[in-house]
Amino acid sequence: MKSERKEEESGGGNSGVELNQTWDMGRLVDLTCDYFNGMPVDMTGTLPSFHMRELDEEMEALCRGREYRSYTQEVRMCVQAGNYLETGAHLYPEMESVADVGLDRLFVSAVVLHIPRGKDEKVTAADLGLALGELGEKIHPGDAILVATGYNRFGSNDVRCELTPHFSYDAIDWAVSQQPSILASDMASWHDGEEEPSFWPMLMRSGVLVIGSLMNVAEIAVPRIRLIALPMKIRGACAAPCRLIAVLPSQRTETS
Repeated sequence: MKSERKEEESGGGNSGVELNQTWDMGRLVDLTCDYFNGMPVDMTGTLPSFHMRELDEEMEALCRGREYRSYTQEVRMCVQAGNYLETGAHLYPEMESVADVGLDRLFVSAVVLHIPRGKDEKVTAADLGLALGELGEKIHPGDAILVATGYNRFGSNDVRCELTPHFSYDAIDWAVSQQPSILASDMASWHDGEEEPSFWPMLMRSGVLVIGSLMNVAEIAVPRIRLIALPMKIRGACAAPCRLIAVLPSQRTETS
């Protein structure tokens, strides 16, 4: 049963969301990767890779004369690195930035569709419809759709996304028609670079939030979960690194 949500406004902005619901939290699954030097983030050969360095000299100077020595790091990266939440501003700058996304779209119910696929294989609309039908679930507007193919970019160190499956145009058209808040998958390079027309303009213009290269989705054995997406709140950015948590229901046994 879908719960009502109440947005609270303060000073003209959305300051919070009253969920009016109780979550059955049986198990938490982290769907996101670690960030580290050498991680596979270079998808085009031109975007900057993730790089972290210790600010040794800077901190040594800052702490000189103190009774303790502290440490910190500098990180340089493209906002589309690792697991990131992306908005339509990736193609259309006039659309919402990642800082503008409301909390009500980041704490959602999600349907998990298992469609095992290998290198360069496609997930189609027929695949999505069949998987949903087998679950006996219905996707409500505002839900999230998670597509699990079994691909693991970070576990396989697939730097160039050469081992990933892809979506077909009709699959994305099907997903957008369900009016989800988030479309997420363990696939990395969703478009194969060949199919025409590309589905990216249609997907970005729809306003559906996008998250790829997830981990551990294939181990989720229940059809519906709660999903928490926590992107960095970067003003004006089309995307940001995102921690994504699957909340699985508890396995309760009825006793008389």
